[in-house]
Amino acid sequence: MSTAEAKPEVPEEEVAEESSSPMMEWLTGTATQAWAASMMIHLIILLVMALVLGTIQVVKTVVNAPSFETAQTEAVPEPEITAFEVGETPLDPTELTTETLELTEAPPVEAQFNDNSAMFEEAGGGSATANPNALGAGVGFDVKASGLGPMVRGGGGIDGGVGLGKNPGKGGAGSGFGSRGSGMREAMVGNGGTKASERAVAAALNWISRHQNQNGSWSLDHRPGCKNGACSGSGEVNSNAAATAMALLPFFAAGQTHESRGPYQRHITGGLMWLINNQKPNGDLSAGSSSQMYTHGLCTIALCEAYGMSQDSRIGLAAQAAINFIQTGQNKEGSWRYSHGSDDSDTSVHGWQVMALKSGQMAGLQVSDNAVAGSKNYMKLVGKGGRYKELFAYTPEGGPTLSMTAVGLLCTQYLGAQRDDPVITGGVEYLGKNLPSETRRNVYYWYYATQVMHNVPGPEWDTWNRAMRKILINTQDKQGCAAGSWDPLQPSPDAWGRQGGRLMVTSLSCLTLEVYYRYLPLYKLNKKDAEKDLK
Repeated sequence: MSTAEAKPEVPEEEVAEESSSPMMEWLTGTATQAWAASMMIHLIILLVMALVLGTIQVVKTVVNAPSFETAQTEAVPEPEITAFEVGETPLDPTELTTETLELTEAPPVEAQFNDNSAMFEEAGGGSATANPNALGAGVGFDVKASGLGPMVRGGGGIDGGVGLGKNPGKGGAGSGFGSRGSGMREAMVGNGGTKASERAVAAALNWISRHQNQNGSWSLDHRPGCKNGACSGSGEVNSNAAATAMALLPFFAAGQTHESRGPYQRHITGGLMWLINNQKPNGDLSAGSSSQMYTHGLCTIALCEAYGMSQDSRIGLAAQAAINFIQTGQNKEGSWRYSHGSDDSDTSVHGWQVMALKSGQMAGLQVSDNAVAGSKNYMKLVGKGGRYKELFAYTPEGGPTLSMTAVGLLCTQYLGAQRDDPVITGGVEYLGKNLPSETRRNVYYWYYATQVMHNVPGPEWDTWNRAMRKILINTQDKQGCAAGSWDPLQPSPDAWGRQGGRLMVTSLSCLTLEVYYRYLPLYKLNKKDAEKDLK
């Protein structure tokens, strides 16, 4: 149809009458055209001003990010934190959420986890077989754990970053912490947790919150924050920065951040504020600690996890600066010791830095390939003993120890070793011969070794987990102000109890019981199992 055909016919008298109307004369007049042009110019000027002002506001927000102040959250009544009655009750919450953390009495539950059974069952956290070609085998610093996480600020959730081999693909920011979302917790607890272990975690978080300093920090000498009675077992080391990081990590593992409207929001916010406000311009978070890099590594892990879960840019800037400080302090051996840039190295400090770099990578921060390569080089220097150098020493010149072997194995896993790597298989066998024991308490060893074993689903993990879980649940204090914590000297002295005290022992014990959902296992048994976890 032509344009002429499409246009409806209008009688000439109607056209003349419409054209001569006062409204048409006003719209088509010369003055009106000038007014319209002026109005458009003013509108454009207003739009440009709005955009410029908006941009300035965004830039101002980013520049001022390190001075972390009160989180912008909806005002809620501040809950009163009282001692958690952990008791010996079977009525325990099946999962930790913002709601269950506020319960003073656990609700009755019907379902029982298969992992409560006396015998090993696949549904209880493992499989009788292992597949070296499993999804996620050879996981390194480029991989993000799959998981359905809390969709906060658009950064969490499932990501397609899992791959095979030595060079898996990268995922989106924050996806590595997805298993901490409430939508996955109940299923993940079934990887080895029980109702009793979750109740122990809830009680530990309660104790930690009740022993916070007024300025938002925590101390290894926890007694100043002890409001209802003097808990014994204060630590000899003076490092509020390290103590604050260790106090915050169990909250993050439970899915709680400074943005969570739960009973511990104020405590978490205060701790993060203290860490960031005490960070030096060069990124150093140690706050004057004599063990600078040891402390800084712990604090960096805390900030990376907080950023990975919240995608809060204020925390992200501080976390990236902390990652950069680690990388600039790496020595020629590819490692670190107590002071930044030291020529000496030790595996203990090295482990915390590798964990920090891994946490930064999982949070979507920039991690240097050179830092990763250097870390791998150091692991070759301290690999000792056995058929495949699956044991690890404290320093390159020293001999292998149990604790350093656990640290070295976890670093090796994070740095890309595949499930069937002889170092991993031999190391797992070695740890299996040194199960946790109440008479030989070493929560530092337990913390690292539990993560190593959890990354290798199967009978070895099941055996380790049953022994570890039972000891921690049975030895947790259940009375008075100390309820929810672990005594560093009872029922037997912990190897590092005097140095780190009750706070350190409680933090690492709690994190060990949160391993089921803190991270997904690095080595999935097969693609079918991985897909099942995502349902």
